[in-house]
Amino acid sequence: MSKKKNEASDKAHLRDFSSPGFSQSQVMARVAKLPPEAENFIAILDGVLERTKNTTDNNWSDIEFILHSQIAMLNTLAAHFMNKAIGGYDAPQVLQALPQLPLEFANISLKCQAEMRKCIALLHEIKNPKKPTQFIKSYVNQQLNQLEIKQQELKERIEASNHAQVDFTSKGEAEAIDTAVATVAVQRRASDARGESDKRS
Repeated sequence: MSKKKNEASDKAHLRDFSSPGFSQSQVMARVAKLPPEAENFIAILDGVLERTKNTTDNNWSDIEFILHSQIAMLNTLAAHFMNKAIGGYDAPQVLQALPQLPLEFANISLKCQAEMRKCIALLHEIKNPKKPTQFIKSYVNQQLNQLEIKQQELKERIEASNHAQVDFTSKGEAEAIDTAVATVAVQRRASDARGESDKRS
C-alpha cells in the first residue's frame, strides 16, 4: 500500500504539465538559460498572469508592444532572407552547388511577410474593434418595423373576426332552400289557377 502511495506522490508533479502556461514557461526558462527549477517557472507564470489581468481590464498595451516587436522582427527577417535569396541567385557557385537554396530563402522571406501582415491586422483589430455599420442598423430597423406592421394587421384581423356575425348556413344549403321555396310557390300558383277555372265552369 505504501509503495502505491509513493508512486502516486512521485507522479503528482506530472499534473503540472496540464496547467495553462506551464509548458510555455519551461521553454522561456530554457531560452533564458535558467535552471529548470520550480521557482523560475512560477516567476515566469506570475509575469504572464499579471499581463493577463491587464487585458481583462481592457489594458492592451503589453499586447500592442508585443505585436509591434513581432512586426519589426518579422520585417527584418523578411528583408534578411530576401537579400540572401538575391545573393544566391547572383552567385554562380551557389546556383551550381545548391540551386534550390535561393528559392528556399525567398520562401522564408515571403512567409515572414505573411506573418507580419497577420500581426498588423490583429493590431488594427485591437485598436479599432469592429462595430455594426449603419447599413446593418438600418436593415435591422426596417425588419423590425415590417414585423410590427404584420403583427398589427394580424391583430386587426383577429379582432374583426371576433366581432363579425357568424352565418351557420352554407352557400349550398342556402341555394337548396331557395329552390325548394320557389318550387312550392309555383305549385301553389298552379293550384290556385285550377281552382279559379273550376269555379267559372
